[in-house]
Amino acid sequence: MQVRFNDPTIDVPHFDTGRFGMDNAIARHGIHGLYHTFDVDVAPKWLQGGQNIMYLKQRSIPNIFAGVMYDYLRLEE
Repeated sequence: MQVRFNDPTIDVPHFDTGRFGMDNAIARHGIHGLYHTFDVDVAPKWLQGGQNIMYLKQRSIPNIFAGVMYDYLRLEE
C-alpha cells in the first residue's frame, strides 16, 4: 500500500509498504496470513494549514489473496 498526503499524483509516495505477500492475509481464514504493523512518521512539510487528506492506494497484487487490509488508522500527535 502506498500513502500520499494532500496530492495523490506525486510520483514517489510518502510511505510504501513495499511488496510482500503471497499469503492469504486478505481472506482472513482463521490463523492463516501474516500480521504487520506499519508506523508512518509524517514530516511537517507534508502537511498544510487547515484540512489535510491522506490517500491510500493499493498496489497491484498477484492474486486476490495477497494484499493489504487494515482495521483502523490511528493518528497521534
